[in-house]
Amino acid sequence: MKKLLIIAIITLMAGNVFGQKFGYVNSEYILSQFDEFIEAQNKLEIEGKKLEQEYYRMAGQLDSLKQDYERQKFLMTDVNKKTKENEMMVLSQKLQDFQVNKLGPQGEFYQKQQTLADPVLEKVNKAIKAVGEANGYDFIFDSVAGNILYAKDGFDLTEKVLIELNRK
Repeated sequence: MKKLLIIAIITLMAGNVFGQKFGYVNSEYILSQFDEFIEAQNKLEIEGKKLEQEYYRMAGQLDSLKQDYERQKFLMTDVNKKTKENEMMVLSQKLQDFQVNKLGPQGEFYQKQQTLADPVLEKVNKAIKAVGEANGYDFIFDSVAGNILYAKDGFDLTEKVLIELNRK
């Protein structure tokens, strides 16, 4: 009885698996060859460098203020000390705010990244879906995800997806 149940389960599974058509793509390669993605990456890189320069400028300014304070604190009056300390505290807070508002997970840079990348990724997904539907694939996997340890080259749909992307 137990053997019959195991055979029945294996038969059901084989019927569901063997009748399916599988393929895979290399999404990193697709993106590296897709002009819209490259353009979006270049824009992000420029924006990132601007933000990085601004951050280092502010950090350098704070560092300079701290060094000046340490050199002169024994010669300063209490009022001047308090003024410099407040100045350093304000600049330190601005630097922290900059990190959160510009570079943090909900910050300006992240949102710009989403704004530029989402339409490109949507186009790639549509191209993958179009290739899958046009060629009768039931499943298309991404080799970058690391789930495919081995597959014949014939199952690689990367070039077909690139052709589909460039056709539009």
